[in-house]
Amino acid sequence: MTQANLYTVGGTVQAGSGVYISRQADGELLALCRQGIFAYVLTARQMGKSSLMVRTAEQLGQEGIRSAILDLTQLGVQLTAEQWYLGLLVAIEEQLALDTEVVAWWQARAHLGMTQRLSLFFEQVLLKEVAEPVVIFVDEIDTTLSLAFTDDFFAAIRSFYVARARRPEFKRLSFVLIGVATPGDLIRDPQRTPFNIGQRVELTDFTSEEALPLAAGLGLAQAEAQQVLGWVLHWTGGHPYLTQRLCRVMAEQAGGSRWSEAAVERTVASTFLGAMSEQDNNLQFVRDMLSKRGPDQVEVLTTYDQVRRGKPPVWDEEQSQVKSHLKLAGVVCRAENAVLYVRNRINRTVFDRKWVREHLPRTWWDRIIESARREILVLLPVILSLLLLSLLMTGLAGYAWQQRDIAQQQTQLAKQESQRAQQQTQLAKREGERAQQQFQVALEQRQVAQKQTQLAQKNSQEANKQRQAAEKQTRVADWQRQEADRQRQRAEDQTRLAKKQRLEAELREQGAVATNLLRVKPVDGVLLAIRATGQSLSEFQKVFPPIQSSLLDAIDASRERNLFQGHERYVYSVAFSPDGQRIVSGSGDNTVRLWDLKGQAIGQPFRGHQGSVYSVAFSPDGQRIVSGSDDNTLRLWDLKGQAIGQPFRGHERGVWSVAFSPVGQRFVSGSDDNTLRLWDLKGQAIGQPFRGHESYVRSVAFSADGQRIVSGSADNPLQLWQGGTWRDWLRIDCNRLRDHPVLRNPQTEVAKGARETCQKYVPGWR
Repeated sequence: MTQANLYTVGGTVQAGSGVYISRQADGELLALCRQGIFAYVLTARQMGKSSLMVRTAEQLGQEGIRSAILDLTQLGVQLTAEQWYLGLLVAIEEQLALDTEVVAWWQARAHLGMTQRLSLFFEQVLLKEVAEPVVIFVDEIDTTLSLAFTDDFFAAIRSFYVARARRPEFKRLSFVLIGVATPGDLIRDPQRTPFNIGQRVELTDFTSEEALPLAAGLGLAQAEAQQVLGWVLHWTGGHPYLTQRLCRVMAEQAGGSRWSEAAVERTVASTFLGAMSEQDNNLQFVRDMLSKRGPDQVEVLTTYDQVRRGKPPVWDEEQSQVKSHLKLAGVVCRAENAVLYVRNRINRTVFDRKWVREHLPRTWWDRIIESARREILVLLPVILSLLLLSLLMTGLAGYAWQQRDIAQQQTQLAKQESQRAQQQTQLAKREGERAQQQFQVALEQRQVAQKQTQLAQKNSQEANKQRQAAEKQTRVADWQRQEADRQRQRAEDQTRLAKKQRLEAELREQGAVATNLLRVKPVDGVLLAIRATGQSLSEFQKVFPPIQSSLLDAIDASRERNLFQGHERYVYSVAFSPDGQRIVSGSGDNTVRLWDLKGQAIGQPFRGHQGSVYSVAFSPDGQRIVSGSDDNTLRLWDLKGQAIGQPFRGHERGVWSVAFSPVGQRFVSGSDDNTLRLWDLKGQAIGQPFRGHESYVRSVAFSADGQRIVSGSADNPLQLWQGGTWRDWLRIDCNRLRDHPVLRNPQTEVAKGARETCQKYVPGWR
């Protein structure tokens, strides 16, 4: 039974459908990717490049090597440079599941050039978030040939390769470029260094052994199927697309055992030859490359015709644009002896001598010859007579012309050999220069390593001496501490006895004074009695009965002091300033108020919320206040009651709790919408809401190091949140600390410590 769906005609071989033919290139590309070596697969259309890419990416994933596939045709060409570059990064973010929001990251660095932003993305985002090796496959690179700004893209890829010598982390990043182009096409500016890195992977046609799995779809016995497949390869030469399409047509015709070499030839003719050649997309691509898209149409067709005739042989030259163009067209191949030949019998039959002559541009000389040909037909009898007379004379001349042609051919071969030798000499020179540079870098690195080893040994010896001295001092200090402990214990025993005696006397004295004060100054008497109680309750019992009656009378008669009056409704939240000299309160009357320690309101109420104020908090420097309200917003205030910026919007319901980070550059809020949110001082939400509670969040707090947040909710359990790595928090705090009041006096210990910490852990901080 035939299986036409076994064959893939156009597109990528999909899992579960079609058969994938492994070739030597599969093993070569997989090995290069494992070693982190830059590579490129640049060849003609429909050779199986994309299938090779997908299969290699799948195998790398099974081995723990991350990969991303960038299909440049999906980006389009009607784009600005910024849209094109950002599209690349978004595709990488999605495939590698990066934590960074790429669009926001890109826009935050709009003051930098696009190439610099691209380089920083790989260095600061991708290689930081992905610990495994990463291979970036860039497919359909020939789409960049029509774009004016992609020289910088390929130059950036080359810079990643060069950076490996000084940045070891770049050894985890490699690229594979895939498409219908040559390395010289990638960077077209002649003033820039060409794209000269990476190892080429040659994607060849199927051999008879590699193509054997295709015979299974013809519905024939094994021996017979292999014979039929041999007739197929006789026409296709193993070209992946032509071979699979011909097998598919044969499978659909269900010829079974009736297939013969003549039947295969008829199927080839009805599928690819004559008028059908105009309908096949692969042959149409070859036709366009030969007659429309070449660097020089006459030279392209003339060179192809020379390859087709094979006499004299046409040698391959990597630097020849015409010959490279013919190879990319897929119509010629390079043999092991560097001679070019027509790729397969189908191409040779479709693009024969007649086709070449029809598509060569016609000059005035061609038209004269055509006119002369018509005149010759009229005068043919006379010409034949003259021709017979001139045969003897032209015989010798013909022999001379033949000898001249042979000499010219040998001269041309010698010239080509000379050019090839010059090219190899230049290549060897470049390789030698590159090897010398690498040797110099390795030598410098070894010298640095030797210096570091010597320094480490010296530090180790010094540390041993210091440790021995410290151990000796520790033994002496232990003996002195033990003796001091014994003496201190004796002194403490004597002190406790004296303190007990003195306390009893003081309590009796204070009891008497308190009794008198309760009659004259009730409040002072109460305070004195309470202080006496706090010193020793057991001793207070002895002096309490005489003043009990007066104490109760004084309490009834005393007036309340330090009662803060000013809010018109419930007070939901209060907080002390860091220096303990002010108090802030939030109320159901929609206001925030500031107080001194005597209960006096400082300034006017802070008005701006449209609902009850459920939570307030001071910043660590005491200069700002944050408040959360039932109107779903937060507000930031200065100490004069002036709102800083606009309300912070993001929660869908009331805000129950707020808290500043220890540095004071962020704060967190908990809401009735069951989420927490992190904010900066400009009112911008940092990241996405923290989701996890099943009920409203009543309380939030930062850890002392600012790396974690704890929250409490009506759903009972507490939640501990990690809002990013400590380096992420520190980077944000340090960037915002430049304008902080704590650095206004750079000589303080706090300012020095802050600067040293930021310079140590945040690269580039000043």
